[in-house]
Amino acid sequence: MGVVVAALLLSACPAYTVTRYSVSVDNVEMLRSLQKKYPQGALKVSDFISESGPQREILCRGAGPVAPPDQKTFEQYLQAALRDELRMAGVYSDKSKVELSAKFHELDFSSIDGTWNLAASVSASPVQPFQVSHVSSFSSSPIGDNACNLTAQAFMPATQDFLKKLVSSPEFEKAFAASEEAPAPLPTTEAVPGT
Repeated sequence: MGVVVAALLLSACPAYTVTRYSVSVDNVEMLRSLQKKYPQGALKVSDFISESGPQREILCRGAGPVAPPDQKTFEQYLQAALRDELRMAGVYSDKSKVELSAKFHELDFSSIDGTWNLAASVSASPVQPFQVSHVSSFSSSPIGDNACNLTAQAFMPATQDFLKKLVSSPEFEKAFAASEEAPAPLPTTEAVPGT
């Protein structure tokens, strides 16, 4: 009986849903300025994963889980956000030879301190993997329900700020520049006289 009551109490906890992603004008402008420097540049976005495995929700003060919309994981939310920004700037291509991926070693919040902590190792061959981290602060509340709601609302701007650090990094520019380089010319098959 106690297990049934506990299960009912847990299922009654409200989920605090993160706001759907809205493209950052600042990030798109930074990407467009890269496009002016490297007119043929474009990137592809690959997997965003966490060292601890996919995170569909993070429990907040025992009040309920904070979760991305549309049954996405937090990693999928961040991945889709970057892809949306690249597309909005006109610099995304599934055919790009430079594929960007990220492995998060920190993806968590403190509803007490009012912070989201995002840190990842980013790979974009031929550039060496590089670190991007961001701590985003927001106003929280001593009341659990309010704090968890504010935490969920703060993830979207935290994502925008994390991506701003990513796209403004020198390593990102190197990856973007590498995407512009033309592939090696194919060998010609000219007819050899006398054959």
